Amino acid sequence: MGDYLRRMKAKLGPAAATTATAHKIAVIFYTMVKNQQEYDASIWAQRDKMREKRLEARLHRQAAQRGYKLVPLDRAA
Repeated sequence: MGDYLRRMKAKLGPAAATTATAHKIAVIFYTMVKNQQEYDASIWAQRDKMREKRLEARLHRQAAQRGYKLVPLDRAA
């Protein structure tokens, strides 16, 4: 939730980010109560992973439009 709040603060500003985060928490709580299920953090981990993939794909597209090619750094070095 903290990552979501920080992303929304950068995008919307502090007041709107707080409202958006509170809404997200309310939806999660309502769904848990309605469906009688426990909170599953793995769903949010999958969504974060997909968000990272979309971000990377967008960066590659933007670089290609400007005539550049992105090359990943060697993490072992």
